Amino acid sequence: MTLRRALGGAVLVASVLAPRPAFGQERGAAALDQLLRGVTVSGRVLMVAAHPDDEDTNLLAQLVRGHQVHAAYLSLTRGDGGQNLIGNELGEGLGAIRTEELLAARRVDGAQQFFSRAYDFGFSKNATETFEHWDREALLGDVVRVIRAFRPQVMVAVFSGTRADGHGHHEASGLLAREGFEAARDTVRFPVFTHGRPWQPQKFYRGAWSRNRPHTLSMDVGEYDPVLGRSAAEIAGESRSQHRSQGFGVVQRRGAVQTRLTREVTLVNDSVPAEQEQSLFDGVDTTFARLTRLGGGRAAALAPIAALMDSLAQVVDLRRPGAIVPGLARVVTLAEQARDSVKACGIIPFRRYPGITGAPPTCDGDELDLDESLTRLLARARAALLQAGRVLVEATASQELVAFGDALVVRVTIYNRGTQPVQLHEMQLSGARPLKFEAPLEIAAGTDSTFLVPVVGLVDARPWWLGPRASKAMFLDTRSPVDGIAKVSYGVADELIPSVALAEDVRRVTALKVRLGLAGATTTVDAGEIIYRFADPVLGEQNRPVGGVPPITVALDRTLEMVRANEPIDRMIRVTLKSHTQQRRVLRFRPLIPAGVTGTGLPDSLVLEPGASRELYLTLKGRLAPGRHDFGIGVESENTLFVEGFSTIEYPHIRPIRMYRQAAAYLVAVPVTVPRALRVAYVLGVSDAVSPVLSQLGVPTAVITAAQLPLLDLKEFTTVVIGPRAYETSPELAAANPRLFEWVRSGGTLVVQYGQFEMQDEGMTPAMIAFSRPAARVTLEGAPVRVLDAQSKLLRFPNRITDTDWADWVQERALYMPSAIDPSYRTPIAMNDPEEPEQRGAILDLPMGRGRYIYTSLSLFRQLPSGVPGSARLFVNLLSAGLPEERTTP
Repeated sequence: MTLRRALGGAVLVASVLAPRPAFGQERGAAALDQLLRGVTVSGRVLMVAAHPDDEDTNLLAQLVRGHQVHAAYLSLTRGDGGQNLIGNELGEGLGAIRTEELLAARRVDGAQQFFSRAYDFGFSKNATETFEHWDREALLGDVVRVIRAFRPQVMVAVFSGTRADGHGHHEASGLLAREGFEAARDTVRFPVFTHGRPWQPQKFYRGAWSRNRPHTLSMDVGEYDPVLGRSAAEIAGESRSQHRSQGFGVVQRRGAVQTRLTREVTLVNDSVPAEQEQSLFDGVDTTFARLTRLGGGRAAALAPIAALMDSLAQVVDLRRPGAIVPGLARVVTLAEQARDSVKACGIIPFRRYPGITGAPPTCDGDELDLDESLTRLLARARAALLQAGRVLVEATASQELVAFGDALVVRVTIYNRGTQPVQLHEMQLSGARPLKFEAPLEIAAGTDSTFLVPVVGLVDARPWWLGPRASKAMFLDTRSPVDGIAKVSYGVADELIPSVALAEDVRRVTALKVRLGLAGATTTVDAGEIIYRFADPVLGEQNRPVGGVPPITVALDRTLEMVRANEPIDRMIRVTLKSHTQQRRVLRFRPLIPAGVTGTGLPDSLVLEPGASRELYLTLKGRLAPGRHDFGIGVESENTLFVEGFSTIEYPHIRPIRMYRQAAAYLVAVPVTVPRALRVAYVLGVSDAVSPVLSQLGVPTAVITAAQLPLLDLKEFTTVVIGPRAYETSPELAAANPRLFEWVRSGGTLVVQYGQFEMQDEGMTPAMIAFSRPAARVTLEGAPVRVLDAQSKLLRFPNRITDTDWADWVQERALYMPSAIDPSYRTPIAMNDPEEPEQRGAILDLPMGRGRYIYTSLSLFRQLPSGVPGSARLFVNLLSAGLPEERTTP
């Protein structure tokens, strides 16, 4: 593999680490109570919407925590095109954060989480525009895959599938949900071997939470649960508040709280008026007796389970649950007998990969229902047995990262904190041979037993959905032998399944399974992942799953560097090397440097000790013609070229995420003139990575926070920049406005990047602006830009802006554009999306005394970090608005 082929482009891939427990992750008595109530519940509900944070957490929490229904949320996207209130990550990095926020929410409310392969390409005004980006048929296929995998009796679409949804993605999700409801049974359009066995949901609802939407079913989610110590509405509030990157923290509401739905389709109780329904499941047989009927003589073991569970629920003492262990052991034994006697109906009608031979077994709708219900019943019964028996199994290791091919010793411990002995029959750990005992090993009550298991060859932890995309707006699973199909490991067996059909919350890098005996029942327990446990001096115990990594990683700080075209370059690039292997390595550097530039500072080779890291600095000098130029660093060791590294995204409410990317960057040479007199103070905003670009272009830039602004000597600067949405996240900025405005009148330039509705409040701007609701946007990144004032200084000094400067923009032109504008503002340009009114709020120019106030709703916070040359030239013009033209020697 050549270095150029290896570096190719700066591809980001993420790896997710271990969860921090959320309050909603019930344990002990609360968990046991939930499990006991849920063993015989077989109702399943699938909710469908477009983004993380679109889901109705009230309904999910009520279904799962209130009624132990099996519920799941299918989000078509991971929210990659949104904004970020807690950091600078955008695009795939933000999508990884929002994925984890959804998983954190599901750990609270107890539902499962699915995703399709759709990439969130940004705001869209209608479904027609959305489907110009998304492959509608492929995306419908993903919805069908999830329906066939989860097998819900009831589906709920959050959105109406009309323009009233206010976002093209929302409208599209409402359309695809209903189409999926109909298409899930169509094996001609969506074949079994690529999309799973056919399934027909029985009822279809839409959300009616808005007061403007009529509803046919209302339910109170505020009922207090004395064992959980709160209501479903309070749990939903905590779940909703996991979406911190979007600023969605809410109060946990107490008292009566209603959630509302409208029935749109029913295949089971059409004769009953929708307004008379009392439950989502009206007309759907979800009784335990139905399972006995479906199983017939083959599942005779099911018959006693319902009565057993009823009696256990009556007699359980949640503080002393040991008394119900024999009864739960009996339930587990009966459930396993029933499971073994009934046909297994996997998602795809074969189990092993790749040797597929013979005709696959067929399964009708009843058999699919029985298969899914028994699988979930058995899982809950096993979990209840361990909770009541107070048995804990865990696997821990002394390090978090293990190089591919290196060995690791894992400590497997079985804690018996109950009143009855436990028998260990066998265990299987990822990367290790099965450990079987000739005779069961007994672990007495009140004791524990530890085993040291050598593990070799841990797999890569990177998820399926990051990497090359099939198109601009659809992820591609590069591991798939067939479109959308991938081999997925469950720790002990592989199954060929649709990638999207495996819930995100059950994917794991490693797995431990043990076969235990307790109170006469012998069953297999899924004990989770191999964990690296350590103590943080501030946060206390931390748990992260162990994963495989490349033996050597090499990383650059950024994937893009801007330089001024045809001018001398003197740029220092940091190269970070890290060894994750147990072996000493000799590294030889293989740089890729564009013509016209030389690089110095890297040795020909170096020795990297086991576990060591090194930082080296490469100095680039020369000149580059305008355009994008490939640059990268590879290191060769033992006939292998290493060209990637990772950084870790960490926030307290989600699991840490390792973002992999190649040690490659684009050097973007921009033909830009920067006045010598320009001096910028930059107040950081939301999702704001603009200031580093200014420094790369040679603009002297001091980065400050809103709190530091009152202490700043404004006379030292020609220009102050307020970052995007900074007024929203830093209310103290408004108090600084009188001083800033006075400084502008004295000759300064104030450039304010877009805000939201707060910008129309009194005192936020020197002259009035106002927004429509929803605010105007130009979402097409290639929308034509019309020049209204060709003599505007903003379009000609120090760089003359032409049509070329509006080319190659990303995601959008402008957002939250003022619709009502005081006539004292100059509006040098106009733009609009097709068939929409002209918008003049992209750039507002207001002379104030001897200075200039500039307000821009252009999405410069996306364009500049993406290396769009025209955005850099235009932004320098905005910053230079107050400088006299005779002081512009480049």
